[in-house]
Amino acid sequence: MQPLSRQNTQTSDDSQYSPPNKDRQSVKSMNDRQSTKSVAMRPSTYKSDYSGYDMPDGIPHLSKGRKQCTAITAAVVLVIALGIACIVDSYHKINEGYVGIYFRHGAIQERVSEPGVHLMRPFIDDYVEVKIRPETHRMDPVRAITKDGIENTFKEINVITTVMKDKLIFMAKKFGRDFKKSLVYDRVKEDL
Repeated sequence: MQPLSRQNTQTSDDSQYSPPNKDRQSVKSMNDRQSTKSVAMRPSTYKSDYSGYDMPDGIPHLSKGRKQCTAITAAVVLVIALGIACIVDSYHKINEGYVGIYFRHGAIQERVSEPGVHLMRPFIDDYVEVKIRPETHRMDPVRAITKDGIENTFKEINVITTVMKDKLIFMAKKFGRDFKKSLVYDRVKEDL
């Protein structure tokens, strides 16, 4: 194999390298084929985007792989957000001196929980804290009329109530969530 010489490489009109005579014909025929191809093509209706690829008009520049990656990322973020929402909704704390009663779709359940941290079914169950310690409640002034027709107003009536944990579900089912009002406070007003 002969080394290329530099003597025939310079031409008067350009400073590009030209191969020896044997290879000039093959380069010329390649150039002719390329120019023929470019002439034979119809006018381009493609746009070039920032990625360097020509894209036809009306087709978004996102590739199939990029769309799949975006969809997978969105699905993962959605699953993580849903998991966090479930944990946040199911976690609850019952304070000391209270117990928790649970409702599933509005119906009271037989479950009573002690003070502490608990989990329940997210978006299905709900809970209410009920005070089981003795509780003092000051009632509003109550007006009463005696048999003789004398009107009296009782002020500062204090009522002390306590709830037994084993009777709590029965009372909540029979008298509702606010069973103290119907069992105690209304009865005091009636008796006066």
